[in-house]
Formats: sequence, structure tokens, C-alpha cells
Amino acid sequence: MPRSLTAAAPAALAIAALVTLAGCKRTADESATASAPAVEAPRSVEPLLAYVWNCDDGQTLRMTNLLRDNAISLELHEGVRNLPLVVSASGAKYSDGTLIFWSKGDTATFERAGSPPVRCSMNRYQSALADSRARGVRYRGTGNEPGWFAEVGPGSRLLWVTRYGAERHEFDSSEALTGNEPTVEVFRAGRDGNSLSVTVSHEPCADDMSGEAFDYHMVVESGGRTYRGCAMALQ
Repeated sequence: MPRSLTAAAPAALAIAALVTLAGCKRTADESATASAPAVEAPRSVEPLLAYVWNCDDGQTLRMTNLLRDNAISLELHEGVRNLPLVVSASGAKYSDGTLIFWSKGDTATFERAGSPPVRCSMNRYQSALADSRARGVRYRGTGNEPGWFAEVGPGSRLLWVTRYGAERHEFDSSEALTGNEPTVEVFRAGRDGNSLSVTVSHEPCADDMSGEAFDYHMVVESGGRTYRGCAMALQ
């Protein structure tokens, strides 16, 4: 939520915790000791730029933080509506006089004038994707055992998070190389003895846990190990 409310809103709202990540079949050089869902590591103490909420009445709310305006925008069936921040006893409350969106942690209520409020829950996985897209991330890849994810972009930035969120490496700039095939892109970065190579191939990939299909395959090389997973283009 807006910066003025980061102290009031629980930490869970700002970090998009516990996301089940997808990945492709692992190779023999990958760890096979962990089987729990991966943890979405916080990218910063700042709130996300975008969220996705699933409501009890079946609707999905896509929300964007308008941080400079102390407001949010909601994508609704009638179009996009901007709701300014209003005073509340707890949590973060937004209203334009007709619509009210009131969130606390990873739950919220959505209310239209003349109708009862509807309970909504944050979709953590979709919120992570929406936030990455809003930040200008080009590719986002994920894998299992140990749970990891990698981001390419915005610009030449690379982000690598592994061990279910316990290990995080961020590189402000990377070198883009041409792969052996026109459908392959390679991104490499290094700093303070740490190096990272991310290869993105435009080829079908299937999650080895859920079977979910992706359009891209990602290979990450870090610390002398190779991690294989699936990826999607966000831009």
C-alpha cells in the first residue's frame, strides 16, 4: 500500500510471502532434498506495485498502487476506477464515495454502495507476477527443489533468489549474449566473486510438480550448480 501506510499495514502485505513457484524437471546436479513449496522472498520493504485479489463472489480484482497519489486503481468490469486513501482505524482503506476497498494483511473487503461487503484474499502467486510486470521485468523464471526464481529486467538487471527465499543475489547490470539459436538469450553478470548466468529459451516447458505449461525454459548457473526451470515473458 502507499508509503504512508507501510507502518500500519502488516508486513505480509508488503512482501508477498509464501508463493508456490513452478519449475521444470531437475537434473542430477540439483538438490533433491527439499519438497516444500518455494517461498517468495521480499524484494524490499516497500509495498508491491500491483496485487491480485480473489473474492468470495467469484470476481478477481487487479489492483495497482498509485504511490505518488496515495491511491489505488482497480480493474473492474466497467473499467478502471481510482480510489483515494481515506482515514481508517486500521489497515488501508480507499474509497471514491461509491466503492470501498479496505485491506489488512493478505485479506480485504470490497464494497459497492448499496451492496454488502465481499471478502477477498490476496492471490500471492499472481500478485508476484503482477508486481514483476509493473516493475518492467522482462522474463521471470521459477524452479523447484530448492525453490528458486530469477528475473531478467528491468533493463539489464538480474535477480536470483534460491533456497526458498533464504539466498538472494541482485545485479544492477548484466551482459546480454546471443545464444546458439535465435530463440535463445543469455544474460551474465558478476560482482565480488559471485557470477550468474541465465539462459532463456523460447521452447515449451512443463512444471514438474503441477504440470502447468509455460512458453519458455530457463537455465540458471550459479555457484557451480545448474538449475532448470520454466519461465514466462512479462513484457
